[in-house]
Amino acid sequence: MQKRIRHLFPRLGSMVQLAQLRMEWKLIIVFVSLLIIPISLLSYYSYRTYRDSVQDHTAAYVQQVSKEMANRLDEYIQDMEKLSTIPAYVEEIKENLELSNRYYESLRDESAKIPSPSPSITPSSLDIRQRIESSINFLNNIKEDTTSVYLFDQYGNAYYRYKSGVRQDIDKRYAVWKRAVERDKGLPALIPTEEVINNTNRRNYLFSVVREVFNNAYEPIGLVVVDANMASFERLVKDMDAVTRGKTFIINNEDIVIYDSDRAFMTRKIEEGHWLQRGRESQGSFLEKVEGGDSLVVYSISERSGWRVVITVPLDQLTQGVERTREFTLFATLLTIGLALAISIFLSFALTRSLRKLVVLMKSVQQGNLDVRFPVTSQDEAGRLGNQFNRMIDRIRHLIEENTRIGERKKEAELHALQSQINPHFIYNTLESIRMTAEFNDDDEVADMTEILGKLLRYSITDKKEFVQMEDELEHLRNYMKLQEFRYPGRFQLTIEPYEKFETLRMLKLTVQPIVENAILHGMNPSRKMIVSVSFAKSGEDVVMVIQDNGTGMNPETLEKLRRTLSSAEGSPKDKRSIGLRNVNERLKLYYGGSYGLEVYSVEGKGTEVHVRLHRSTE
Repeated sequence: MQKRIRHLFPRLGSMVQLAQLRMEWKLIIVFVSLLIIPISLLSYYSYRTYRDSVQDHTAAYVQQVSKEMANRLDEYIQDMEKLSTIPAYVEEIKENLELSNRYYESLRDESAKIPSPSPSITPSSLDIRQRIESSINFLNNIKEDTTSVYLFDQYGNAYYRYKSGVRQDIDKRYAVWKRAVERDKGLPALIPTEEVINNTNRRNYLFSVVREVFNNAYEPIGLVVVDANMASFERLVKDMDAVTRGKTFIINNEDIVIYDSDRAFMTRKIEEGHWLQRGRESQGSFLEKVEGGDSLVVYSISERSGWRVVITVPLDQLTQGVERTREFTLFATLLTIGLALAISIFLSFALTRSLRKLVVLMKSVQQGNLDVRFPVTSQDEAGRLGNQFNRMIDRIRHLIEENTRIGERKKEAELHALQSQINPHFIYNTLESIRMTAEFNDDDEVADMTEILGKLLRYSITDKKEFVQMEDELEHLRNYMKLQEFRYPGRFQLTIEPYEKFETLRMLKLTVQPIVENAILHGMNPSRKMIVSVSFAKSGEDVVMVIQDNGTGMNPETLEKLRRTLSSAEGSPKDKRSIGLRNVNERLKLYYGGSYGLEVYSVEGKGTEVHVRLHRSTE
């Protein structure tokens, strides 16, 4: 026991002595221990194992890549199938397809002279096409890699919207698609790659997902066809082929080539006995002579579609550079040992000098001096630490200045709030007196104007709620436009599109009226009636309110100046044109976030359009 204690104390003494060494010598010891010795051992071991493991590692890597490509192919096809299910959940699409079926069924009955059971007024074929194709425009933009989406009614009438071209063989392919979905009995049918010529005479290679569309009674009412290209996989394959110097193939379970790097086998069925027919397990690899040279062939089979991803890697690319690697490893080891020893001594002193300087500056900051700067002379760890220190000091100064500005703005806001509360009831009572006097004198117009003005002031001043129902905000806009009609009879027309879908939406008070007021003040054209329209559209999870007028509009310079003013936190106080818009925009950003606010579009001589993005969470 005593011997063990005596052996223990020398070790503890050595550790204490090591801990008391200066930082420079500690770093030198660490560099020697962690760099020079391991580099020598690892260099020798790496050369011995590199030659034996390169082929196995490459096969495993390519196997993983092929599996990942198969999984991505599954995900891609699944996305296409999900896209094809959307019409089954959109009532508007199903209603319009049934409308198309009834329309063409009535035409068939008329040609057969079969009387209709009850005459009714039906839309024209042009109206039906516009309705369905407006829905297709929505489907086309859901996924980037879709080429086109087509909808068919039960009589084979095609509906589509141009995206990146429309195939010319729609009528010929409809029968094939129809048979495919009938064969799969309600499941989505996967159509192999085809060479397609679109309406611009451009050739594309596409594969398609076809699905029947059913109504709520589970009766077939049409087909949906989603054309998809291989653009995303082609980018991945090009990067893979650039590394392996080989080729990549995608083959379906009928031995038809869906994709190949050279497009030499594209859309063709593989001949009997060809090496591409080998490999029927879920994944694996084998050696094969490809184009006159030995290659490692790795494959994986997609679990969902049964398609095979086959990747070839020439063997000469695997063993290339092994001997050069041996010679380079020996030279690099000797050179690295010498450089590591010299650099470790230099860096140990250089790093500690920077750290000592940083410690001195931090003590100065603790005493309240924020005017210090760390001199950054390099981009190593010490330099990056110095940069972060300087950024921290700048951030502290910025926060102090920001807190000062916030305090000043808060005081100004409180002052304005106090000023706005100076007896508003006096204004209401005065307006009520004026209205009663006008009615007593049979001046109905003045009485109505006074009553509307009272409503506007009461909505703007009295109600302390920040959020109001959309109907209240639009009613405030209507009152404002009525007041303008008294001022300029027959000069304005307000149009508000139906908004039943968004009537539960709550929005910031005084959002719409300042925008319309700005349009009237700066955009009214004396030569024609000014029409102001308000419409609504859904954008993802948000709602966009569009306020449009047919006023004088803005030239590009004025529009760009206005956009810069809206994008900046503080506008110029001299810019009276944008005070109302800037106020609304800043309030929206403060409540909802920086991605919300106003977007302004204008054409000189034609009018201006303002988009107000609102958050659906306020419903």
